Amino acid sequence: MISAILLSQLPQDIQKLVQGVSNRSVADFEQLCDRLTDCSAPELCMLQPVFYIHLDPDFIPEKSTPAAITDIELAKWSLVGIMKTFNMCPGAEPERYLFSAWNRVTPWLVFFHSQFIMRRANHRPISRRLAVDVVGCILQHANNMITSGGDTVLITTPSIYHLLVELWLLALKIKDEDVLIIPQHPCNQSIYGPQFASLEIVIPLVFSDCTNYKAFMTTVLEVSGDIGTVVSTALEYVMHMGLMAQDPNKVTSLPTSLGMLTHTFSNCVIVIIELSKHSAAMREEFILRLSVKKIFLICRIIQLLFSSGESMDPTFGKSTLVQSFLYLIALLLRANNTVPVLHQALHSYAFEIAMGIQGPAVEVDLRDYKKSFLVILDIFLVYDKILTYAYKHVDAWSNALGPDVLPDETIRKRWSAVETKIRLYASLKSREEKIRRPSPDKKGWILRCYCGDTTEDTQLRQCSECQVVRYCSKRCQRDSWYSHHKWSCKFLKAAVGSSTSHYMKRSLCLLSGIEAHMVLCRWSDIQDQVAAARCKYPEDQDRLVVKITIDKEEISVQPLRQYLFVFNGLSENEVVDRLSSWPDPRGHLRRSFFCSVIAIHDKYSSQILFSPHTALDMETVPTLSRNQQYLESRRKKYESPMDRG
Repeated sequence: MISAILLSQLPQDIQKLVQGVSNRSVADFEQLCDRLTDCSAPELCMLQPVFYIHLDPDFIPEKSTPAAITDIELAKWSLVGIMKTFNMCPGAEPERYLFSAWNRVTPWLVFFHSQFIMRRANHRPISRRLAVDVVGCILQHANNMITSGGDTVLITTPSIYHLLVELWLLALKIKDEDVLIIPQHPCNQSIYGPQFASLEIVIPLVFSDCTNYKAFMTTVLEVSGDIGTVVSTALEYVMHMGLMAQDPNKVTSLPTSLGMLTHTFSNCVIVIIELSKHSAAMREEFILRLSVKKIFLICRIIQLLFSSGESMDPTFGKSTLVQSFLYLIALLLRANNTVPVLHQALHSYAFEIAMGIQGPAVEVDLRDYKKSFLVILDIFLVYDKILTYAYKHVDAWSNALGPDVLPDETIRKRWSAVETKIRLYASLKSREEKIRRPSPDKKGWILRCYCGDTTEDTQLRQCSECQVVRYCSKRCQRDSWYSHHKWSCKFLKAAVGSSTSHYMKRSLCLLSGIEAHMVLCRWSDIQDQVAAARCKYPEDQDRLVVKITIDKEEISVQPLRQYLFVFNGLSENEVVDRLSSWPDPRGHLRRSFFCSVIAIHDKYSSQILFSPHTALDMETVPTLSRNQQYLESRRKKYESPMDRG
């Protein structure tokens, strides 16, 4: 309680109210909170002990009942007094008292949350609106004590984990119509004092500080019930930030509102990053629900708002970029399938954001992001899905990336190399697909039987062994096996890798074209290295394998035994026998080396694959020949006698 000496220094009416509060007078406590606006900063500091005397956890009732109304009202005005003094007297003194009495405050926050925000009490003398304001404001002040350099982590107290998770799940559903500017908050015109921001802003800031704690993550799953709820809620926050950014009723003053909004958005992304680290299942669920696409779309909206305003703090603009790209990189390192991750990012303007096309007007150093993104794009161009998107937009990108956007000569050269590769790869892919006769399937290039059947691609049967070729019927599959697929099956599987990702399967034509191009361009170097390898490995002269590392454009030659892991359990002799028994109409095995493999970048290292060019020839050359014979026989069958004559 306040000492007699300090009490005597307060105005007479305040002294009487303090005495009434010490005697458990709810009316006097309400009047005291109302009079706080007339008090000076020193007087507010002297009054600090008054707001904690009635926050004794021993007086917390099990439920809100009429019998407990006095204790509840005294606790309410205690929390309102703490909230008002923080807003009117920022500084060390209010923080010191909150820190020292945090173990008294948190049980009452949990009670108010349970009984009045979650409405678990039948008797509710306190409105949800007031409970939200009080709990949200005190949580934000506790969180600010961390971010402003405090030595303690009040907000990560385990006793409030359950409260934080429930508020996180609930905050977006509370329609309080708050705005992001302090003077316009409805509480400014009430006795409760101003509020910094609505609960939908406060909770992500608080929530992100707890996600590093295993016990907190356990509570998240326990309270939410399943991973799907957690993922959908986290993404709702991200999308909500985008809606708020475009709502003039929310963003009433661009610099202040946008600053708080970008800070909140960054924390929403941090939450998603930490949740994704918690388990692979949660990470993949985020990807399935297009998390990357949604994050970069909102990032784009915020960046364009920064471009339209003046006097913006550049740190806020940069924070949206940093967290968005940190999430993208984290997924490219950990996701089960990285191609759809990058494709989502590209579809939501990640390239434009990274390169600064129509970017923020603020001075933000984006060189590292430009370099990193160009490296990422360069590596992933071996995937048909990424190349197709890049080639569709390469002209627009090239026109936009002038010297004013790319003043750094190193980055300009890197972009020029990437642009050249996009155009080259697209040309190689187109040429290869014309040779291989692509399926009419608009979703991408697939291998299928060429018997003339019109079966839709969705109804085709897939070879269970290689999982690459599709057939219209069992009979067609059987005929294909005896004709050629018994040779090509194992090697097609080796050409797409053990994961048999459909993105890899749809990229076979592209990889085949790149391989053939590199062999042609580096033929002299290949011949020199093969000659050197024959001297180095005399016992393997007829079993030398050329390795083509596509992203680095490197050539190396090693014995076949070094690459047996590529062939799905086949022994060295089995690989030799199967390839040797293949008719080889294009003379793959009559070269100076036995066969080739390619290396493409994977998320952890390089992935070694059997020659896509050879594998496709093993499958498509015989089928194209058979199909030509089939079409010729049908033409002759339906040709009229007059035409034959």
